[in-house]
Amino acid sequence: MIDRPMAPRMALAVIGVLGALNGLYLSLQRLFPGRTAPLKCSLVGDCAAVQASAYSQFPPGVGIPVAYLGLAGFAGLLLISLLMIGRDRLGRLALPPLLLFAATLGLAFSAYLTAIEAFVLHEWCQWCVVSASLMLLFWGLALWDWTLWRRGDPAGDAEELAEGGAAR
Repeated sequence: MIDRPMAPRMALAVIGVLGALNGLYLSLQRLFPGRTAPLKCSLVGDCAAVQASAYSQFPPGVGIPVAYLGLAGFAGLLLISLLMIGRDRLGRLALPPLLLFAATLGLAFSAYLTAIEAFVLHEWCQWCVVSASLMLLFWGLALWDWTLWRRGDPAGDAEELAEGGAAR
């Protein structure tokens, strides 16, 4: 039974959609470079230079395009967020800690990419800044929801599971 506010979980789903759309735009640009309109970057920096750099792949120069990783990452966060709207667990797996862990990985990767833009490339991509901002906001909401979940479950679920009961 979920007994915490719905607002953080709904906001997480909305941010997940926005992040996935951002990742989809960058992925389409990467996948079809000659068949899509040029990458629009009107606010800051040179998006094309960032996207053309070796760091637009992970590992740099030889790996998977970062745009694809962003799309997959936000899609995964969105999926967990949607599951959390109606439940706290998937079987024995507690979803709030899973979401916070995944969001922490995403935030760390976003921080790495932002540092590359700032200190290595000396160029900014507004779409990358949007992605990093959404990830930071997502992480903050995931932390808030996890905190609310923990307050409602100070090891109560662990005791119920140990006794063979159905937790939440």
